[in-house]
Amino acid sequence: MRGMGDRRALFATTVAITVLAAAPPVWAQPEPEPEVEMEGDAADAPAPVEPDPAAKAEAKKLLAGGDTFFKKGDYQKRKKRPADAKAQYERALAAYTKAYELVPNPKILFPIASAEQELERWVDAATHYRQFLAQATDADAKLRADAEQRLETVKLSIGVLALAITPEGAQVALDGNPVGTAPLAEPLFVAPGEYTLSITADGHHPFEQKVTIEAGSESERTFDLEQVKVIIEPPRPPPVREVPPPPEAPSKLVLYVGGGLTVAMLGGTVATGLIAVGKSDTFHDETKSARTREDARTSGKNLALVSDALLAGTVVAAGVTAYYYLKIYKPKTTAHARELKEYRESNELSRRDDRGSREVTREMPKVLVAPWVQADAGGLAITGLLW
Repeated sequence: MRGMGDRRALFATTVAITVLAAAPPVWAQPEPEPEVEMEGDAADAPAPVEPDPAAKAEAKKLLAGGDTFFKKGDYQKRKKRPADAKAQYERALAAYTKAYELVPNPKILFPIASAEQELERWVDAATHYRQFLAQATDADAKLRADAEQRLETVKLSIGVLALAITPEGAQVALDGNPVGTAPLAEPLFVAPGEYTLSITADGHHPFEQKVTIEAGSESERTFDLEQVKVIIEPPRPPPVREVPPPPEAPSKLVLYVGGGLTVAMLGGTVATGLIAVGKSDTFHDETKSARTREDARTSGKNLALVSDALLAGTVVAAGVTAYYYLKIYKPKTTAHARELKEYRESNELSRRDDRGSREVTREMPKVLVAPWVQADAGGLAITGLLW
């Protein structure tokens, strides 16, 4: 254990020396060469900005201070004081992080990742080790090999999830936290546990799936989002406004029947009465035979009875017809006229616009006047609307 602690102390000192020694070549800028006209984006690329000397000096102090805190953390760790060791590693990490903010040299990512590894911040440590290997291409070969070995060690405590997603531009999130846009440049470093993987893209159905990440696992998953089907419906004609039928007028059947019976029985009364009068004249004619006069008397009496009956029926039919007209038909006619007026006012001159969102009602003029012009004459055309 003591040998391991000495190695960590040596490592921290080596990190500081390596980063500080590498800083001058990174920060120093060569003499500007004569300008050469270039095409495309190369001509527009901005020249590297030289770090501020004060910031560079402050970054060196922070790196040295971070190494000191790191050594103290190793010492407390050897003494089996985990709480004190953690406090020193956190101070080292804060110093390294501040130095990187002042001078973003990718070589500083190595001590940052080392401090995170001691603090068991496995995902952050793996991310910074990977960034170091990708960006600090001119770092010492032994340091890069150490970073690769440390990255593999850290990956034993986390899961590596590679995602192949279609379409490009899809948004990817774990438990609602965005992690990138497809295609993802690198696999995801994820702490062990269960997560909800969400993928969304314009024009596609959203996708969700539970994923379980185990420590030391590496997996690759492929997702192809289903496109939303676009259904284009032909334009629909505007709805036709249905006009209800007008109210029905009251039936005149009773009047027709009653009037017809009255007229018919009145006609029968007149006819039978005239015939009865003729028979009476025959009965009083002395020139006729007794038999003829007797037949005329009998027939005239019968006809007189029929005439009286028809006259009584005429009076009854006329009375019933008059009662129906005055008490039933006429009130119905008055009510129908009112309903018909309301119907015309509400339906006759109203229409809806093309969208059916508003109703426009206008009053038709009863007299229309329009100019009338011909090649050799002119005047006014007047038309009328009567009902």
